[in-house]
Amino acid sequence: MNRLWHTGLAGWVIVVGLFGCATSALPPSEATMTILRSYQNQLDARVASGHVTRAQARELLYAKLSEIQPPLPDLENLLEFRKQVAAEVEAKALTPAQAEARLAARESEVIARWEEMADRYAREQRGFEQLKKEQERGFKQEQMPMNRPHRL
Repeated sequence: MNRLWHTGLAGWVIVVGLFGCATSALPPSEATMTILRSYQNQLDARVASGHVTRAQARELLYAKLSEIQPPLPDLENLLEFRKQVAAEVEAKALTPAQAEARLAARESEVIARWEEMADRYAREQRGFEQLKKEQERGFKQEQMPMNRPHRL
């Protein structure tokens, strides 16, 4: 009965994990977010040193964001927001400085959310891995003969 319960629990965990993955975009990995943050820092340094303009750096960042596979969740929304801000600048509803501030704030917010998603996903994966190890350990213990003394 105990074995059936553990199998059932593991089964439910797997089904819930698969269902969650099937219904929403995969979160970015921690490694992806580390690389992305490093790239963003490099671009900031290049802007600070005068090697590229803020607009050029933003183009490079968005090109990198578009290359990431699987696609980042809500990247389309960020791209649409960027288009809307550009349209507002064209219509003179925003100054370039206001547009820069709005874009920087939204980008920072979205990247922070992606980092949180990556962290949460990594923790869940470690939890699943731990559960799997515990289940395997319990299964091995159940398979050991009961009447024989254990030899090390």
